[in-house]
Amino acid sequence: MTKGAPLRALVLARDLLLTLVALPFLVPLRVLPWNAAGRLGSLYGLAAWVFLGTSRRAGLVNLRRAFGPSLSRAEAGRAVRAVFASLGRSLAEGIRFSALPGRADGSWRALYDAEDPGLEARILADPRPKVFVTGHLGSWEVAMQMLDLALEGRGAAVARRVDNPFLDALLRRVRRGDGALIEKRGAVVPALAALRSGTSVAVLLDENGGRSGPFPLFFGRPASTRKTAALLSARTGAPIVVGAAVRRGERFLFRLAFFEPPGDGVPTPSDVLETTEKIVRVWEAWVREDPLQWRWIHWRWKTRPGGHEETYTRRDVNAAFAAQGPAAVEVSA
Repeated sequence: MTKGAPLRALVLARDLLLTLVALPFLVPLRVLPWNAAGRLGSLYGLAAWVFLGTSRRAGLVNLRRAFGPSLSRAEAGRAVRAVFASLGRSLAEGIRFSALPGRADGSWRALYDAEDPGLEARILADPRPKVFVTGHLGSWEVAMQMLDLALEGRGAAVARRVDNPFLDALLRRVRRGDGALIEKRGAVVPALAALRSGTSVAVLLDENGGRSGPFPLFFGRPASTRKTAALLSARTGAPIVVGAAVRRGERFLFRLAFFEPPGDGVPTPSDVLETTEKIVRVWEAWVREDPLQWRWIHWRWKTRPGGHEETYTRRDVNAAFAAQGPAAVEVSA
């Protein structure tokens, strides 16, 4: 037995125990009726709101800096609470959708309306593999599963592996059908190979891109953004499809935007940057229409140009609400 074997065994035992503890909370989301599962997910989100202080503060800071002094601290606080509830509901919807009996016969399509049915039909009829781009708006887990079903398993999604292997296996079983999963770390090479073999690839857009990302404006502030989607498109000639499933009552509105590959076959770095900026502008417009369905509690603007990072302490919250800036629109559902 190697020196580290006992420690690894303890870690695995801990991970298994945590997964077993999580199961009683996750199983009801899979077996309850759709609306009941959604309400329970919202309650889970509100429970998280109670305990995740740093995320609460990040949401307050992000909302204030995005919408300006017309957003009071009380309004921002209510918005953050609603965002937590929305995130919990998204989790529930993804788990419940994975258990729908109509996945095989196509009746799942009755859950959504296409914002542009003509564009949807053209995208599905286009034989080229595509780079699908989405983010944490509306019910992104449902959006990814709908995409997998629409592609009939001819797609792959870039996703981060959960450190707990038991929980990771559980989530992967829920998230995907026949499509493949590409580990987020080092994803570019396998994603390029997938696209060149004719397999579409889905990536997330709206996370902090770190120090190496370009900084397009997002809600008027430079936001580090991964240019992975534009690079994959430029290197393979695959068009880009931006998509999101936002809630409209008890149904989803599936929003789509389509971009041809950048650079007309000979892309330059500026072409890649311009395409990334276009994607971010589309995403911002969608978030502005449904702000309480986006993940404001993420550290989206944490990395700043020049290399320093934002923090989300109580002092930062106080400073954000003391600062004056341009007038902003009201945040509403």
